[in-house]
Amino acid sequence: MGGPGEMEAQSKPAVDSAPDGSPKAGMLDSELLADFGHQVRNQLNAVVGAAGLLSTSATSSEERELASIVEIGAEQIARLVDDVLDAATIQSGEFELALHPFDVRASVESCIGLVADAAGAKGLDLSFQAAPDVPGVIVGDSRRLEQIVLSLLHGGVERTYRGGVGVELGFEDRGGLVALRFIIRDTGRGIPARILRGGLDGVINPRDRLEPGDRLAVLSLATTKQLVAMMDGELRVEQGGVEAGPDAGTSFEFTILAEVLPASVTTAQLTLEAMRVLVVTAEPTERRVLALQSEQWGATATAATPEEALAVVQAGQPFDIAVVEHRPPDIDGLALSTALRALKRPDQLPIVLIAVAAPGPAVAEAADSGVIQATLTKPVGARTLHDVMVQVGVHEPAAPQPTAQVAAGALHVLIADDNALNQNLLKRLVVKLGHSADVVSNGREAVAAVAQQPYDALLMDVLMPEMDGLQAAEAICRRWPRGSRPRLIALTAMAGPGDQERCLKAGFDDYMSKPVHLDDLVEAFKAAAGYRTTRERAGL
Repeated sequence: MGGPGEMEAQSKPAVDSAPDGSPKAGMLDSELLADFGHQVRNQLNAVVGAAGLLSTSATSSEERELASIVEIGAEQIARLVDDVLDAATIQSGEFELALHPFDVRASVESCIGLVADAAGAKGLDLSFQAAPDVPGVIVGDSRRLEQIVLSLLHGGVERTYRGGVGVELGFEDRGGLVALRFIIRDTGRGIPARILRGGLDGVINPRDRLEPGDRLAVLSLATTKQLVAMMDGELRVEQGGVEAGPDAGTSFEFTILAEVLPASVTTAQLTLEAMRVLVVTAEPTERRVLALQSEQWGATATAATPEEALAVVQAGQPFDIAVVEHRPPDIDGLALSTALRALKRPDQLPIVLIAVAAPGPAVAEAADSGVIQATLTKPVGARTLHDVMVQVGVHEPAAPQPTAQVAAGALHVLIADDNALNQNLLKRLVVKLGHSADVVSNGREAVAAVAQQPYDALLMDVLMPEMDGLQAAEAICRRWPRGSRPRLIALTAMAGPGDQERCLKAGFDDYMSKPVHLDDLVEAFKAAAGYRTTRERAGL
């Protein structure tokens, strides 16, 4: 800790005041920052949604690359906005977490995917290891957890020039809750002591020479520490230090407390297929984007203004979920949700509130009282929105479907992925190409499915609970020799150095990085068709 001079420097007001106590003209006050944040987040939400739609409908690699640049750029801007603006909100005591069910493994994978290009450009290895008994779906604030993980990952990639960055995830039972333990390690140069003092201890020594980017690094680390504390956790850091050399490495460890969703609710087989969605936003463009996203996932969407939404629900039109924007004064989603709740019970019409800023006490109270079932903060990524709608929405029991007859020349494909959004999109792509598809949720189920019936191709995610894709591929190769098993195609969000070699060594025949696109599947299925022809000629 520093001396009196340091504390005096630390307590200097960030905004100069006029003699009457009001901020001087031209200075930024908290209300202006909040308004700025609302506007930026609202526009970013539209950009992220539109980029996602463009990416899924792109017909060339160039179009996909451009859409990806827009989407990743918007996510990076959102991260900077969160770091700067949330710090002020947290300090004010008005910050509340936006609680909703989400897949914690998928959140970590998403963060790793966002730094994969930067790590790949340096030749760094990215890894993610989750204990097999880590719960699949928890109730928490996925955006803020991803903000923590992404901030630490970005720092690790920036500091590291050889070796890699890895994430480890474990948990322990805490009597009805679980404590999730995250460890993020890198082999890079240590973090300067001045940044650790400022970010973790809140002390900036007047003698410290702050370099460009240091103040933002201090703010980001301080925000990370505060967010962890809000999740009833603690952030710790161990490192060799800058003086220890370029490969001293840094290890951040933090825990968060979370509620686990009951197993009966977390089934990965749930989708948005045929779900009736009510979309309510202030602006027509955003209504259209959300409606199109829902329809791409197989749902039927009704876009409405607040007045129209109340009218259709009062008239008795059934919906399985309502997605409501909250952006006062343009649209008071909280008031609309309260009015809708007076007409329908939570089990009849679950409500997802999409807020333009961090939720306040009123939103938290509405969640606690059952008025709303989930809260998201803009910008909302497609995967997050999909997963929350899947977990929260009303699902009618599906009638057993007869096994479809595979047309001549069509392939019978097995999809193994633990993420509901990926399952849905992969199945749609496979069917669009004229093939049939079955879906399982982990490697153990994939091995069992291959034992029950023949498949021509197996699209299998590498990172899955219970048994991962590498272990499943090894098990299939041990049990069935080449020629009597499906063509094994690895899917991974971490296209880092050595990943392809590891997959091929485990027995995979092909390797594909996410996001998967239609032309990639066409090429993979051409090889699978040839694989089947060879088997047929051999009488297998």
